[in-house]
Amino acid sequence: MNCKKYYFVGFFSILFLLGIFFRVYNFRDWLYFYPDQARDVMIVQDVLNGNAPLPLLGPIAASTSFKVGPMYYYFQIISAKIFGATPQAVAYPDLFFGILSIPLLYYFLKRYFSTNISLTLAGLYSVSFYAIKYSRFAWNSNPIPFFVILFLLSLLEFLNSNEKTKWFWVVALGIALGVGVQLHTVLLVLMPLTIAFVFLYLMRKNWKILYKLAIVVSFALVLNSGQILSEMRTNFHNTRDFFRVLDDRSPQERAGLAENFMLDVICHSQANVLYLLSAENKDSCNSFADFRYDKDAKKNTAKYAMVIVNFSLGLALLVTGYFFLFLYFRKEQDKSKKMFLGLMLLYGALSFLMLLPVIGTNGAVRYLLPIIFMPFLFLGFLIEYLSRKNFIFCKWLIALLVLSLIGANFFTIAFEAKQFEAKNRSNSKYVVLGEAELMADFIMGKTIPEKEAYILVNNTDFFWNYFKPLFYICGQKNFLLIREKSLENIPSGKTIYYMQGPGENAYVSEKNNRQIETYRNFGNVAIYKLEK
Repeated sequence: MNCKKYYFVGFFSILFLLGIFFRVYNFRDWLYFYPDQARDVMIVQDVLNGNAPLPLLGPIAASTSFKVGPMYYYFQIISAKIFGATPQAVAYPDLFFGILSIPLLYYFLKRYFSTNISLTLAGLYSVSFYAIKYSRFAWNSNPIPFFVILFLLSLLEFLNSNEKTKWFWVVALGIALGVGVQLHTVLLVLMPLTIAFVFLYLMRKNWKILYKLAIVVSFALVLNSGQILSEMRTNFHNTRDFFRVLDDRSPQERAGLAENFMLDVICHSQANVLYLLSAENKDSCNSFADFRYDKDAKKNTAKYAMVIVNFSLGLALLVTGYFFLFLYFRKEQDKSKKMFLGLMLLYGALSFLMLLPVIGTNGAVRYLLPIIFMPFLFLGFLIEYLSRKNFIFCKWLIALLVLSLIGANFFTIAFEAKQFEAKNRSNSKYVVLGEAELMADFIMGKTIPEKEAYILVNNTDFFWNYFKPLFYICGQKNFLLIREKSLENIPSGKTIYYMQGPGENAYVSEKNNRQIETYRNFGNVAIYKLEK
């Protein structure tokens, strides 16, 4: 290994270690702890305590009645069995797979790019704010990058080796498929479709590949035995829920093909910027589309300009990325590299098509987790193109580009960390475990010696998101928190709390016709204790 490669390995090692540090630092106190996370840890506790059977189905998909497979719960149960049934323990699998996805991505990219480019891209992914964010809390979507990369890497082995594919990769593909389809509804369709196209191509050359495909499918079915058993017991109730979700969409949700195509392009473009540049922390990937119809938003010139710039950068990366992908695929002479590029074309196209029906009403950044590595791939094409030019300017441009991307991610990471450190991260849509524990301590401390209290929460209140997390935290200390929608339903003499934004005392008093005994601000959240 020459000196330059030593430098690149050192550079990658620093970014890799920083990536691990960013993923584990203050993991427990800064843990995102929404109602879904509180629900999951309670399910795990019930299973381990013998109060509930092993689940045969997993979490509900978005706001539907359809449930994905139970594998994610199994990961959490195993982790809780080892480390204890705590909020951080059930999030360890996400952390584990998030860290492992870094070297796996390098190994995957190395199938096409040089060592230096692959190390650079994997290093950038290591410190990508969004890659870090989705490794730091428990959600069934979060392990997707690891299992998708493993899935594609295994398929690539089949494409290059056909029926001579080593058994390790046969098993790996079966595991990646069996787990992946249980992590998200999009993967439930995307992964089988991708496998179908690949094996149809392979069978044209050698039908003997079928017996290894049978083994892959067998592994996947075994890993999905829980939901298969559930379907047999319930007359395929969950499957019918899946198709009912498609049929029950409103006319607004069934936007026209042209509209959905445009939204798909917008979300892919913005996801490119967010995953690669991480210029801000946001959950929606269709803000450009929102701005088209929001006249008031357009009045904020600076914000509107930023949205336009981000979208333009993302669209440029999307177009040039697929241009290079198609161009290099046509020109590539090396069989192994050509298979890599062909697989990326297939997977990218199918991913785009899979999101067409849902992107209009579910324009969430997490929906594009199955392609989180694509903008890094596109960047690799750009770096490779520039590195082929024998101009010193191009080398400096590559260095500037890479350092700028690292700096942008570091800026967002530092901004978020500052809010967490100030215990000011929780708001109406974001619940942090460490901050929620402070809220629960306030409620329990102001209720002593009583062991229960009521909290006024209703579905129109932003802070309904806090009830289940607070219910869980209080319950761990044998304190019962009861939710009610109106004062009329609460027995007289009971301790009552109310949540809303800080500094709105008069509004609380007028709304509930009660005087405020005491209150405390928790950053963007305030809890009020009402007089009995």
